[in-house]
Amino acid sequence: MANIAVVHVPFYSHIQAATRLSGALSRQGHNVIAWGPEQSRPTIEASGAQFVLHTPDMPRVDTFMAHVAELAATTEECTGELVEQLYEHDVDLIVHDSQVPWARVAGAYLGLPRVVSYPMFPIAASRVIPSELGEPETETEPAPSDEETKDRFEASWHAVAQRWGIELGEWNDVIHTAGESETTLTFTTQEILGGYELLPGWHCIGPMMDPPPARAPRGERPLVYVCFGTSFNARAGHFMAAIEALADEPVDVLISTGRGLLTSEHLGPLPSNVTLQDFVPAREVLARASLHVTHGGCNSVHETLLAGVPMLLIPQAWDQWPLAGRVEGLGAGLIVEESADAVRTAARWLLDDPSIAARAATLGEHLAHYDGERVLTGAIERVLAGSALVSA
Repeated sequence: MANIAVVHVPFYSHIQAATRLSGALSRQGHNVIAWGPEQSRPTIEASGAQFVLHTPDMPRVDTFMAHVAELAATTEECTGELVEQLYEHDVDLIVHDSQVPWARVAGAYLGLPRVVSYPMFPIAASRVIPSELGEPETETEPAPSDEETKDRFEASWHAVAQRWGIELGEWNDVIHTAGESETTLTFTTQEILGGYELLPGWHCIGPMMDPPPARAPRGERPLVYVCFGTSFNARAGHFMAAIEALADEPVDVLISTGRGLLTSEHLGPLPSNVTLQDFVPAREVLARASLHVTHGGCNSVHETLLAGVPMLLIPQAWDQWPLAGRVEGLGAGLIVEESADAVRTAARWLLDDPSIAARAATLGEHLAHYDGERVLTGAIERVLAGSALVSA
């Protein structure tokens, strides 16, 4: 069995996905050492992995180019320590999140075989809905000028190349390192992907989630769960559209703000049928929900399908658009615009048509029976075998 390093990025959904990998690798008998933030320690250790504190400064800027420049600077700062730690733990294989370029550099420098954990949907769009005025201030910093951003990126690029002999590549190669690895793991299935053909080296390992909680008895009124994840949860308009749409409907509404910046002060006063919480155990809520109003993130969609719950989708960025399109095309949900009328009409239709819940349940059965661990085991064995042949 191998010593396998798992390097996380401090984003909740990314950590959840990669920790499921750690659990599977631990069950297979590998010694897993996971680098992550302190708040993830309990989850990581529960997976059977050894925890190593890892606290890189992540970008807090609001443009793509500035974000990439910050990641390049973080790579320049963090690679040295990670190289030392990987060497001290006598690592045989490194598994890292797609947004951790310093792990790519450290692994390449040490000559370690690498596998990329890709927690987003493999298909992405360039469309992003910006935050509207009047929302609470975010923690982002003003974006530097394009020229300043370019200069900073190039400086970090050259510093990394000079110190470690590894080129970061172009802008897209830094923010998503999947293209720089021969093996990438994506947390979905070909049926969910549809006709999209993955690049060579990509493997569908399914959501890798535990079985969902048993369906709870329905209350007198349907429960509508509203949550827009933990990263794209600062747009008040999405929440307000759902609140206004459902205020007078014969449903109970549970809203989770995903530990984001929004509070009842930003969204209230709330109707009597609406409950607002900072964070809830999503899978337990879905076990008694009749509808999920969601942004369409990869974790959220697969959790919801496993629960057999229809989705009302209001995507906001990147991979959420094509994934929401797949959910709609598969008959398990409906994409709507950000307006109370659209949400109300769609919610009524989704709650009243039992065929949609049945289709969601069928897809959930497909995901539940998908043998992602077998695919994962095969991919890891091939990578380790290839490394052994190279070493020999």
